[in-house]
Amino acid sequence: MNELLISPTVSLYIGAFVQWGFLMAFLYSLAHSINKSNKEKVYLSLVMSVSYSFSIFTNMNTVTYLDFLCFDILTIIALTLLRRFLKRDVAYIYLLTGLTINSTLHLFMHYDIYVLDNVDYWWLWNFYLIVINLVDLTMVTILFFNKDFLGLVALKRYLFGSTKSIHKKVE
Repeated sequence: MNELLISPTVSLYIGAFVQWGFLMAFLYSLAHSINKSNKEKVYLSLVMSVSYSFSIFTNMNTVTYLDFLCFDILTIIALTLLRRFLKRDVAYIYLLTGLTINSTLHLFMHYDIYVLDNVDYWWLWNFYLIVINLVDLTMVTILFFNKDFLGLVALKRYLFGSTKSIHKKVE
């Protein structure tokens, strides 16, 4: 992955920090939910921790943006399957949104570099670097606090709540 914007060493440190964050979120939610029946954050943080830990086994010199896209899609599928057992959706919405943003950016970078053969640095590459890291940190943060601090759940309820009221009026 010599085509990456940052060196493999720096990306290894950033990846290790994010992995550590997801592992700590899992351990925190596990300890916090010992005497509680609601284990949703434990399951979500376990899926994210396992997913991001797979990058330990990847060679940062040979991995591509398409590999990252596949990892994100597999994690989205795992979260979607887990969704059947979840009641609240704050962390789920944030994780699904974050992984979708990451997947989209990985796809754009793959298309830009491998399909279009672009080697000239442009604003998309900076945008990718900043947004990927911010989204990862947001996903770690939501597993600790489980609060709708960006308003994604309120936006979802507004958008899909209005369609439900339309369907009720039609019936």
